[in-house]
Amino acid sequence: MQKFTFWSIAVIISIFIANIANAQTKSDNPRKAYKGWKLVWADEFDGEKVDKTAWRRCQAYTSDWNKHMSNIDTLVTVKDGILSLHAVKTPAGYKDPKGRPYLTGGIEGKGLRSMQLGRFDVRARFDCTIGFWPAIWLMPDNNKPWPNGGEIDIMEHLNFDKMVYQTLHTTYIHDKIEPNFTSGITYPIDPTVYNLYSVIIWEDKIEFFVNGDKTMSYPRIQTEHGNQFPYADHPYYVILSAQLGGSWVGVVDPEKLPVKMDVDYVRFYQKKK
Repeated sequence: MQKFTFWSIAVIISIFIANIANAQTKSDNPRKAYKGWKLVWADEFDGEKVDKTAWRRCQAYTSDWNKHMSNIDTLVTVKDGILSLHAVKTPAGYKDPKGRPYLTGGIEGKGLRSMQLGRFDVRARFDCTIGFWPAIWLMPDNNKPWPNGGEIDIMEHLNFDKMVYQTLHTTYIHDKIEPNFTSGITYPIDPTVYNLYSVIIWEDKIEFFVNGDKTMSYPRIQTEHGNQFPYADHPYYVILSAQLGGSWVGVVDPEKLPVKMDVDYVRFYQKKK
């Protein structure tokens, strides 16, 4: 009887551990439903490569977030339903045109897939190391100079932090015009497992969530100052980026590379009419 009980408990524990492991990899709920909402678009990354009708590679420019971006195929991979964005030391034998010591991968929907007014859900996990800066964010699909069109940072993570940043950007916020409201928060997470990062863009407010918990709300107000709430005025596209180094995240230790961010899915919902 004691032996039977022991092995029964062992089996139950094994199943429990397996379920946890599954929860930390591919989602077992490929089409989460929210009451009163409809799923408009999703990428579950179920193929063998990135869908080029929805995404393009982030290109290298001079900003901290994109100065190490590269088009090397191995920096953006899709396998077993997971998108992985890699950050690596520049491979031996590869002659980087810019002579950079490390390279990163990222994708964006600019000019291909943009959405207006609704809920964005992104389920992701990421490695932690000094100088690593994974991010999930939205930018307006127009030619307005930054930050006039608004920037929505659904998730940013730095180094070994056990928290993420969620932040809004506009000229109204940056100029600290009164009345001002909370436009950025930190929220505790376990970075070793998958977490769900969300934002809802309404006509009159923006709401942020982590794992279903509301973390911040930013209102639209009547004001003579323009650009207080540009978020409802135009569509936004998603950026998924893995970056190394910069004035915010700090220095990089190349010996701690490679690292990566894994993305289970990106989903966009709108309210049913």
